[in-house]
Amino acid sequence: MRKISWCAIGDSFTYLNDHLDETGYRVTKGYLTGTCELLPQLEVRNMGINGSVTEDWLTVDIPKAGLYTVLLGTNDWNRSVPCGTEEDFKACRQGTILGNLGILLAHISLAAPEGKVIVMNPVERGDFVYIGDPENNAPGSYAPRSGQRLDDIADAIYSACEHSGVPALDLHGRSGFGQDNVLKFKRVKRHGKYQELPYPDYVGIPFHPTEDEYPYPPDAAALTYDGLHPSDEGNRIIAGLLAEKIKEVMD
Repeated sequence: MRKISWCAIGDSFTYLNDHLDETGYRVTKGYLTGTCELLPQLEVRNMGINGSVTEDWLTVDIPKAGLYTVLLGTNDWNRSVPCGTEEDFKACRQGTILGNLGILLAHISLAAPEGKVIVMNPVERGDFVYIGDPENNAPGSYAPRSGQRLDDIADAIYSACEHSGVPALDLHGRSGFGQDNVLKFKRVKRHGKYQELPYPDYVGIPFHPTEDEYPYPPDAAALTYDGLHPSDEGNRIIAGLLAEKIKEVMD
């Protein structure tokens, strides 16, 4: 079997594949491992940088590989980085999500002119509370950031790649992550009592990280375990879609 070197570029979704302890072992298998099980010819190098935005990747040395995947954008959106335009993407203008992605893809092309690339777009997210530090938290993608919706940014990433001939996987549209299924419930304190509320009932109820219990016990998990990061089921879905796309691109 001919081996294919795979360089996986991404944020915590990618990074956590090799750092399951940082999920509190809520996850047993990340999407990289799941994809390699479906396509055993792959030899993956996990380049994921926890918490990274697109601009962080502009100074990273890109190794030579036969296949590259890129999954970024959710942190840019959360930090209100402007989306930019397809012209920014094509012209590789630094400072927007699309412009930064254009620069990253140019760097990949220089590192491996014959390498194949697949760009994925970010999925929907619920209220995030980091399991290792509850003070690290953020509202879900139902709440725009500086007027930007995550689904609009996901659409823009996919469209820019498609119109430029860059293979893209519409993870946002195809994975099924939505506000009603990223979590079964959020455990919140209301009127002095804890309640387990589904979306949208928990929206607007404040979480006090130094006082309240962690809002996501293990049985709250659905497609994520903490409102943002994929659970085993979420990773399984991503791996299946990615393996399908890899076969298409590599064939």
